[in-house]
Amino acid sequence: MEENKNFPRELTENEKDLLFSALPENKLGYKIYRDKINNSFVLGYGRFGGGNLILGTPGTEIDTEESATPIFAISKIVYSDHEIYVTIHHQDNDQIEIDIQNFELTPKINEMKELYRWTYSDWTPGQKAPYDNSYVKEIHLILNSLVLAIAPVHRKIWTYNAKDEVNYLIPVTNFYNELMLLMDEKNPEVALNPNLLFENLENYSNEKLGQAFLLYNKMWNRIELDYSLFDPKMIQRKKSFFDFLRR
Repeated sequence: MEENKNFPRELTENEKDLLFSALPENKLGYKIYRDKINNSFVLGYGRFGGGNLILGTPGTEIDTEESATPIFAISKIVYSDHEIYVTIHHQDNDQIEIDIQNFELTPKINEMKELYRWTYSDWTPGQKAPYDNSYVKEIHLILNSLVLAIAPVHRKIWTYNAKDEVNYLIPVTNFYNELMLLMDEKNPEVALNPNLLFENLENYSNEKLGQAFLLYNKMWNRIELDYSLFDPKMIQRKKSFFDFLRR
């Protein structure tokens, strides 16, 4: 990993422009992160160096041994001959981990011809998938307020929360594991292949998909929810698939 020399430092305007592409200002939750980043300094490199950076308050130390927090927002900026992919992680201990792929291009972006940029953060219920307008399956756990979205072409899952207007990206493998438990699937070729979710999406009812999210969220606490709003049976977890393998 590269040494943390010449830190802390302020973010450049180009770096802010790239990061803000994933954080729409007109959505409350993303606006909060824009403000945090705008007031943060680059403390040093993350575990991978390059465009993997840690933002925070000068004087605080970086713990590169700690695992990364879940992804908060991502965006893609496409130029005539290059692409830049931006990842912003959830804040942890007043620090935010970011990753800008092709980081070496950052000082040159004003000289490059930008074709378009897109982010899942812009999505709201009723819309198709960003960039390509492909199909998004919506499961309204609370009508227009808590919406599970599955985009099979993108192979992505996120949950829209109206309270902060954030689209929380959901790890496919963890979600799929909960779904397989609900379906009582014991065939490892199915249960251990998360990509089948997108290929066989219409085989699963909205109720099962919604329940799988609630069980996932109860375990990983991705979104703060009032579980009293749901039928208690919806959040009763079965044994893990691996319990069957150990029999």
